[in-house]
Amino acid sequence: MSARHAVLTLCFGFIALGSARAQNGKVPGRVGFAAGVGATYGNLTGGDFNGSKAAAGFDANFGVVLSRWQLGVGYDRTTHHHADTDGDYVVSNVYLEPRLLFTSAHRWTPYGAVRFGRAMASYEGVVGNIDKAAGYIAGLGAGLVWPIARHFQADAAAHYDRLSHDYGTGGYSAAEKGGRTSLRVGVRYASGR
Repeated sequence: MSARHAVLTLCFGFIALGSARAQNGKVPGRVGFAAGVGATYGNLTGGDFNGSKAAAGFDANFGVVLSRWQLGVGYDRTTHHHADTDGDYVVSNVYLEPRLLFTSAHRWTPYGAVRFGRAMASYEGVVGNIDKAAGYIAGLGAGLVWPIARHFQADAAAHYDRLSHDYGTGGYSAAEKGGRTSLRVGVRYASGR
């Protein structure tokens, strides 16, 4: 099974689970919004990303909260050292991220997330030119939110994503591909919670 098929299967699984909970009447009818920022740390792995060094970065997201669902958009950016580049290897992503918040007997709320969107990369080439690429990001995450003050929550998560960066040098088969593992810790504002 390919990474895309796995992501789609999990996405439909989250939708089915959320729908079943709503039909059982176990989901409160809350509607609100959430916005968060955080620090990330991770590395590009496997495939064409061998030789990359782990790096820190940042993440920002915004979402609409419908009962136990958060339907959001986000942006992240990290700057890596990569063996085959001069200067920094900058990786950034703009993504959609549906989250399913699970109920908990405690104040801690676990969640599952699916990410998919546009991946971008840039680095300084051998003659000083900036090479830029675009492609896709698709991945899964698991996280935990817990209250720290009125309407504010801490938000921690681990993600695994598949990335593709096409530099326009020969189509999809020539694109740079691999994975990314990352951890994120941040703060989230959620209305009505």
